[in-house]
Amino acid sequence: MDFANFSALGGLSRRIYAAFLVAAVIPTALAGAIGVYLSLQALKGETLRNLNQEVTVRSQGIGRFFDQLSSELLYLANSRGLVDVLAARQTRDAQLLQLATTRLERDYAALATLYPHIYQIRLLTADGNEWVRVDRKPDGVHVVPREALQPKGDRYYFRDAMEVGVGQIYVSPLDLNVEFGKIEKPERPVIRVATPVAAPSGAKVGVLIINLHADILLEQIQQMANARHGTAYLLDSQGHFVSRSADGEPGAFSLEPVENLHRFFPAGIANNLIESGNSPSLGEGWIVAHSPIDYAQQALAENSKGKWRIALAFPERELFMAVVNLYLLYAVLFVALLVTALGGYALSRRLLRPLEDLSKETDAIADGDFSRRVSVLGNDEIAALGEKFNGMASRLQESSRAITAHRDRLEDEVRARTQELEQERASLEAVIQHTADGILAIDRDGIIRLLNPAAGRLLGESHNPLGLNVEQFWPQWKSIALDASHGAIRCDLELPEQVISLAVTPTTAGFIVVARDVSREREIHDERRELDRQMFQMEKLTTLGELAMGVAHEIGNPLAGMKAVAQAMQYEEDVPPGLIEALKRMESEVDRLSGFLRSFHGFAAPQMIAREACPLAQVLDDVLFWTRKDAKSGNIRFELAGIDTNPPLSADPHQLKQVFLNLLMNAIHAMPKGGVVTVDAKTEANFKTIRISDTGVGMSDEVLKRIFEPFYTTRREGTGLGLSIVRKIVEQHGGSVAVTSSPGHGTCFTLTWPLAGN
Repeated sequence: MDFANFSALGGLSRRIYAAFLVAAVIPTALAGAIGVYLSLQALKGETLRNLNQEVTVRSQGIGRFFDQLSSELLYLANSRGLVDVLAARQTRDAQLLQLATTRLERDYAALATLYPHIYQIRLLTADGNEWVRVDRKPDGVHVVPREALQPKGDRYYFRDAMEVGVGQIYVSPLDLNVEFGKIEKPERPVIRVATPVAAPSGAKVGVLIINLHADILLEQIQQMANARHGTAYLLDSQGHFVSRSADGEPGAFSLEPVENLHRFFPAGIANNLIESGNSPSLGEGWIVAHSPIDYAQQALAENSKGKWRIALAFPERELFMAVVNLYLLYAVLFVALLVTALGGYALSRRLLRPLEDLSKETDAIADGDFSRRVSVLGNDEIAALGEKFNGMASRLQESSRAITAHRDRLEDEVRARTQELEQERASLEAVIQHTADGILAIDRDGIIRLLNPAAGRLLGESHNPLGLNVEQFWPQWKSIALDASHGAIRCDLELPEQVISLAVTPTTAGFIVVARDVSREREIHDERRELDRQMFQMEKLTTLGELAMGVAHEIGNPLAGMKAVAQAMQYEEDVPPGLIEALKRMESEVDRLSGFLRSFHGFAAPQMIAREACPLAQVLDDVLFWTRKDAKSGNIRFELAGIDTNPPLSADPHQLKQVFLNLLMNAIHAMPKGGVVTVDAKTEANFKTIRISDTGVGMSDEVLKRIFEPFYTTRREGTGLGLSIVRKIVEQHGGSVAVTSSPGHGTCFTLTWPLAGN
């Protein structure tokens, strides 16, 4: 730089140049130093946060996987197929046991096919022998034949699993699979998840075990190691670990005690990792992050409570490699500033004089006078700049006119678009207001800030609940919000009178909640379970009916012979009077037993239905005639309501009368001190609903659950088949029967019977 020429510059030039140096060089130097320091700190913090987040997210993913697997295991331990196998073993019926075992094997094979990470599913008996086993092989899922099953009673995981409570989960340490007393080749690291299997009495009868490929966990830590060019670790609940490095062999498996970590890390880092200390930690040349794997804590057995963890470690020097690039960047920037200072000296002498003219005319144009122009002589860049300035002024003048016209058009478009947006907003508001699902906006403190009418109905408030705390309506909200703070969740909220399904999404201001009443869905589920129970009851009744028919046939013929012999002996000569009296008693008992067998036959034998149009009034008139004597002697009266002739019922008249006779006689027997039997009917669509209610002693819930079971009765003289026959006849006619009762308040039977012509 020529300092003699610099001293010849005017005061303004020197001030501009000096200000240029001060404004450019000094701040940039300070910014460079501060930037390097802050960049280093930010890089450290961001790296530690990302590292901790990565380890936490992967541990949470593994935890959710174990939760799902535990749920599947508990479902299998209570499945219908396993219950059938246990029941078949108690009956000691080899054929029935084989059929039940085959169905269970198909169920386990189907589950193993759906989940490729399942290596084995096994059912072990209480003595440790394999009863059912399904293996995954390279060519697919196979059921192991009975002759290839093995005893596992000496294995530690079987003993530990048998010690946990029913409904709890046992998780084994990570080890290699052993077959026939030897480690399986090629080596297969596995984790065993098990739960006891209980008989209906509650006694443990075996263990259900799922062998899980450990590769699903080892792949997770291998991915972390590859992504960070470090080493990832999996620590099990028994004080062992497996490591994976970015440059290591992926398939290698070596299980070591956690004390060996001191061979790889300084004492502080190793102790922090072993004792689950702070995470992430930075020091002694290493960066280490670790996170526990939380899963199925509510069902986890005490001998499995130890924490599984994953960890990631890499040298601290990897972090600072990026900082070197920052130093190089600021060195280049310093050189550029020096060159800029030299260029500024040369430019300041040439630019200042014509710039005043440009500044003046620029101010005029800035005030809106686009007719102003600048005159700069010469043919250098400054002159070219003057020409460009003039051209710019001309274009600005033209653009000003165009902008004014365009502004007018935009204002019209904005007004039109605003109107459209208002309409869209109104439509969206209408959708939210009229949607069937409740939508709420809840802040971090649990205060309701926004809701639609459906949400108000779910909350059950007669006045507007805006501004109220949602815990007044949903006491479980605090725990739900805590779970949802980590990400969107779905859950069911069980209230005293309803069940609400919630979809909770976190936002910066709080939570958006979509709520729906699923109480009816729960009822449908319960109804389905009741239907399954009824189907099982029908199968049991069918078997019992076949048995009853056989018993009635085998006993009926000998009874007829006994009665004939007893009658014949009464007419023999020289028969002592005492013997005649004994023969009459014998004949009476034979008649009583024959009547009992006829009840058997009515319950068990398939009866042909001769349908015809039966007027309800006429049928009831006949039945009331038969029962009037018993009712009168018991101080019981009948009241009829809505009983008419039309429309008639579609029924076999004899069987229909048997139904009413059984129900009315039961009502009479239920009122030993007298009372009223009410029979009313009404027509609904293609059915007639008939209610028979009494004011008798009523029934408890325990009795009410069993009244339709064969041979169950609360009367000494009863056979326990009357109501079973009633339900059988009603269902054969396509109707239904229901009963309600409470002790001391009487009983009501409700029949739904199809009308004639349907």
